[in-house]
Amino acid sequence: MEELSASHRRKFTGRTCSLHLNDVTQHAIALALTRAEAALAEGRLLSPTEAMALAGGDASTRETLFSLARAVAWETGGNQDDILCRLGERYPDYA
Repeated sequence: MEELSASHRRKFTGRTCSLHLNDVTQHAIALALTRAEAALAEGRLLSPTEAMALAGGDASTRETLFSLARAVAWETGGNQDDILCRLGERYPDYA
């Protein structure tokens, strides 16, 4: 049986995510997932390709998973990479 390390490579995002998250990052992930869900429901969530195509004007009122992860990490002190990894798992079409 394969032994689990402190991190695990996620198939959806290709990122290596920690399996052992601190409380701050766990809270930050929950907050980021809530914000991503709201952005998706409101039609404000862009894929990276859409964001690059729109770069500028209209894109400034929309979100990407990266922008959500970055903002929540700054606000909470959570780990941006782990937040982005979990967002990518939940919303693979936007990763």
